[in-house]
Amino acid sequence: MRKKRYFVIAIFILLLTGSMYYFPALAADANKVVITGDVVNVRELPGTSYSVITQVRKGETYTIKSQENGWFEIKLPSGESGWIADWLAQKVITEDDSNQKAVVTVDDLNVRTDASLSGSIIGKLHTGDLVHVMEEMQDWSRINFNDSTAWVSSKYLKSEQAKAKSISKDTNQSQISILYDGTNIRKKPSMQSKVVSTASSGEVFTVIKKDGDWYQIDYGTGKTGYVANWIVSYPNQHKSGSKGLAGKTIVLDPGHGGRDQGTEGARGTLEKELTLKTAKLLAKKLQAKGVNVVLTRNADDYIDLSNRTNTASQYNADAFISLHYDSINDSTIHGHTSYYYYFYEKELADTLHSHISNSIDMKDRGVRYGNYYVTRENPQPSVLLELGYLSNPREEDLVKRNKFQESVTQAIVSGLNEYFSN
Repeated sequence: MRKKRYFVIAIFILLLTGSMYYFPALAADANKVVITGDVVNVRELPGTSYSVITQVRKGETYTIKSQENGWFEIKLPSGESGWIADWLAQKVITEDDSNQKAVVTVDDLNVRTDASLSGSIIGKLHTGDLVHVMEEMQDWSRINFNDSTAWVSSKYLKSEQAKAKSISKDTNQSQISILYDGTNIRKKPSMQSKVVSTASSGEVFTVIKKDGDWYQIDYGTGKTGYVANWIVSYPNQHKSGSKGLAGKTIVLDPGHGGRDQGTEGARGTLEKELTLKTAKLLAKKLQAKGVNVVLTRNADDYIDLSNRTNTASQYNADAFISLHYDSINDSTIHGHTSYYYYFYEKELADTLHSHISNSIDMKDRGVRYGNYYVTRENPQPSVLLELGYLSNPREEDLVKRNKFQESVTQAIVSGLNEYFSN
């Protein structure tokens, strides 16, 4: 009997110590990565010059112990740790970070049981619906749906942090611009309220009053309804204050950098080097006009896309200009193109593009809508400029010349001055 009692006590102690051991591991699960590279080297320290201690494979998930200079330190099944490059893995957002919200950008978005197109469809979401994202894995997001969890395609969600700034409390004369096609206008300020009409991207409405996170608008003669504040922007908010360039804050974003070299020209020109050259020259010209200029990078550094857009938000930029040079398999293609994402940014893109076209001897490829992260996820007015094709040998030679660099940067300065003077 005494032996049996000792046996029971021993089991209890083992269970208790086991629980003490596993609790920290559960807490650590709140910070994980999923491997996105096919076969990824795990190194003893953060850097490609250090020894490879093992390899991990695509789809496997590991707990993050720390993060440093573009590397994740992960915990291995053996209990040891090692380092992987962060561009070969994707951070997983778990329920501990479930306060992240996102807006649905399309109508009839399928909600599925699994993170796969083979998952059963259990419902649909619509333009402007607000969801709570609990986890991101590959191109899928796990959300709270009808008091349960489900999966939707991440490419049709937009982070709520990228929504435009709030307008003033005095909204009697304010206007809002709709961000997405098929936006619902509701009878009352609630997602459950009846839909009385729909609006298209770029439509502008006068605000009657603000009610929590909703705006009551006039959408027709004598007709009023409500739209959510996370699916609208505010026309001309970027032109507040004095006219002209002096005193404005402009964020310049030299594309690529560090391990991300961008495209390589037909004759070896690296995009990351040329964009930095253009940005630095443009910065000097703008500073001479009294502009507060911020560069997302000042050297050959890798800066991830979220940090680039966060810079615009941090400095409350009046404009964000992302500088790039293009490339395509067909070496005969040439010319410059300007891109915007939100309708209210088209005026900025049009103005800059017009000045560039009038200043350089290059084919005009027009102003276009472009779904780029640095414009899509940017709360400040932003455009992306492709200033020629490095894949075209003649154009590669042209854009490297000091004469071209002087002309194109002066054109951008003139374009910004016109834009902020109107």
